[in-house]
Amino acid sequence: MPNTNFETQSSNRSNECIDECIDLIEDAISKKNIKYYEYNHFSNFKKIGFGGFGMVYHADWKNSRQPFALKSFFNFDHDTVKEIFREVIKTYMSFY
Repeated sequence: MPNTNFETQSSNRSNECIDECIDLIEDAISKKNIKYYEYNHFSNFKKIGFGGFGMVYHADWKNSRQPFALKSFFNFDHDTVKEIFREVIKTYMSFY
């Protein structure tokens, strides 16, 4: 018989971590440390790649030709949140 108590505790910790990371992301957005863009401000989507976590698209911002790379995630789980943080920290640290 599986130890469901351990599985439940592990699942709860993962959910708490995701909730905490989401709170950190939202806090960084509100403090303007991370820019947030509305999906409907982009047009001209072109798939340019994919990886273990999702798809990468090229899109133009608003009515300009200013290109952006946008990521769409397959799942929003603990591993995805960790990968987002790794990437944001790596990018942030490369500027300083």
